Amino acid sequence: MKKITLLFSLILLTTSAIQAQDYIVPEETWYHTEVLGSNYHGYVFNKEWDVDILVENQDGRFTPEDIDIAKAEKLMQKKLAFLNRNHENQEGMCPIIDEHIRKYIRQYVGFTDINGAKIIWINAVWDEKVEKQLAKDIVRTSGGCGHYWSIKVNLDTEKVYGLEVNESGDVKYIPRNKKPGPRISKPRNEHKIQRIRKTGIIHNPSEVAF
Repeated sequence: MKKITLLFSLILLTTSAIQAQDYIVPEETWYHTEVLGSNYHGYVFNKEWDVDILVENQDGRFTPEDIDIAKAEKLMQKKLAFLNRNHENQEGMCPIIDEHIRKYIRQYVGFTDINGAKIIWINAVWDEKVEKQLAKDIVRTSGGCGHYWSIKVNLDTEKVYGLEVNESGDVKYIPRNKKPGPRISKPRNEHKIQRIRKTGIIHNPSEVAF
């Protein structure tokens, strides 16, 4: 009887010790930051996030900060209409991208080149069906015309280039070559909803007129 009582007490002590520790929930947290400016909204992906794209003379990756996103958006929006003057893949029912810039949710990925310059790749999507996915991983498609486009901005040279607008046709999602990552498990008591960083710096009305 004493042995049973002793065993029962030991089990209780072990259970209490386990409960006293922080319980780690195996919940996968996507490492991105949501950003919101005066006329843009999107998600910045960390430099460790695997992507299936490259930039010219790429040497590495960096995580864009608020000031980087604001500068990239200002440069891109200033030059987009000129770069898009031919309206490629934007005929008929397809939107002209520079006339509807606020409609697009962005995804931002930072690169560095062999000269040390910072380059931000902007992926722009106007499609309610994939809005939730945009916060989780880079969304790349074929088809969809002016609802899907991307562009590159060199923050050091202030060059905006590499505009690509999807061709017309049904939207098909391009499978990833690599698994999305990284994803991190965090303690339940530390889990918080992803915060939004307000980064807008465009205050002159002439700068937001398209």
